Amino acid sequence: MVSHIIMYAIFHLTIALNYPYIDLGNPGKIRGTHVKTILSAAAISLALAGSALAQPKELVVGAFGGAYTEAIKKNIASFEKENDVKVTFVPASGADGLAKAMAKELDVVHADMAWAYRGEAQGAFEKLDPAIVTNLSSLYPKARFSEYGVITNFGQYGIAYNPNDVSPAPTSWLDLWKDQYSGAVTTAGFDAANIELLVLMAKLNGGSEDNIDPGFKKMAELGEHINVFYSQHPQLLDLFRTGEVVMARWLRGRVDWANKQGVSLKFAVPSEGAIGLVSSVHVVKGRPNTALAMEFVNYLLTAESQKTYATDLGYTPARADLDLTGVDVPYGDDVVNSLLISDWKKIVPKMDAWKERWEKEVVAR
Repeated sequence: MVSHIIMYAIFHLTIALNYPYIDLGNPGKIRGTHVKTILSAAAISLALAGSALAQPKELVVGAFGGAYTEAIKKNIASFEKENDVKVTFVPASGADGLAKAMAKELDVVHADMAWAYRGEAQGAFEKLDPAIVTNLSSLYPKARFSEYGVITNFGQYGIAYNPNDVSPAPTSWLDLWKDQYSGAVTTAGFDAANIELLVLMAKLNGGSEDNIDPGFKKMAELGEHINVFYSQHPQLLDLFRTGEVVMARWLRGRVDWANKQGVSLKFAVPSEGAIGLVSSVHVVKGRPNTALAMEFVNYLLTAESQKTYATDLGYTPARADLDLTGVDVPYGDDVVNSLLISDWKKIVPKMDAWKERWEKEVVAR
């Protein structure tokens, strides 16, 4: 569009300079003042072109939406000003996020470990350039899981429980299997955290990512204790509120949220470790704003942005050098290193088959 406006202006200037007295509407007629009209048209065209060129670039970012996107946007004005760019956020996660990335609809996309490695395998992402993403050097090593993406923040899955009904307090993931709570425990469906729990159960019983059968056997036993697998956080909140559930696999931040909603719960980190919830970010391959997208990833890793993950979302930042005094979030080397995060490169190719087994062996029982 801009190039067409400029070409139109050049056309008028050429006519004005070479044929100053020709009336374009009537070539046989001489009009001495016609050059003024042509020059005016040229000036307007160039002004329009200048205005179009002055419009900031657009960077399209796929994010999880809701409070997560709002936290990212909190300090976005400074990034936009420094880089002369308008950042547009669109809801995108999981399969939808990867589909948008593969279709080149996004410059940057957020993901979890499963979709991060799927996207990497499908060639959807650019390698991060440490010369641009300079904040990579300030992160916990666990956050730098791939050349094609980086973890921006961590969350903790542990055991949420009603202290009036669960005594003593849970200390192990295996407490979910206790007969005395049968029918009053729950977990979600086949999500990333339950895949981690599945792998953990395999490892505790002689298996691994490469030998998942012991994990399925143990999770099938848990399935016998579950009346309802929850799919939404408000649903689990209601199950706790009514007393139908007294213990569940849930996020630390959601337990805080439940207490604010008037449902008194506590959170326990099992002795085997908390399951890691991770959010990763990636630069989409084949888009025109690659360097700018790298700058945006670097912005998410600045001290200011990283603190926002803690203060606004209750997540553990991926950056290792922050002062979070007064902020009530788990933080530090011990916290990050203790998170259970499996070998997702091995898991991703098997996920579809595992999902089918999950529905048959764990849910259907």
